[in-house]
Amino acid sequence: MSSTKAVSPIVATVLLIVIAISTGILLWVWVSGYISRDHTQSTIVLEERIRVEAIQVNSTGDFLNITIYVRNMGSIATVISSAYVLDANGNYITASINISEELEPGKVKGVIVTSSNTSLTSGYMYIAKVVTFRGTEASYLFVAP
Repeated sequence: MSSTKAVSPIVATVLLIVIAISTGILLWVWVSGYISRDHTQSTIVLEERIRVEAIQVNSTGDFLNITIYVRNMGSIATVISSAYVLDANGNYITASINISEELEPGKVKGVIVTSSNTSLTSGYMYIAKVVTFRGTEASYLFVAP
């Protein structure tokens, strides 16, 4: 009888030690994996900030030229890769893709979206959106003249 009571505390102690060791190993693997990750890309994305400051709309004949003025508010140079014009509901109006306009920190540059056979209705709201090569977005709500 006494031998069966002695087995239970030993088994319980061994199980607690195994659980504690396996928990420690899992915690060590998780922390070491988190520390060893390359945080360079996420740091760069945090340093990349852009803002749309103004919109200029020109219509000549069948062509619509929309100039989107973008300011780089971040601490690193960025590359504008595309620009879009959407209606107030988010529907596509026109776009310029594969732009590749470099923008230095603190500078403003006009990104031109040109479209033929497209017009904006005067007095209606539209959204101008620019996207960088790294995926940072900025948008601006404007009323068509």
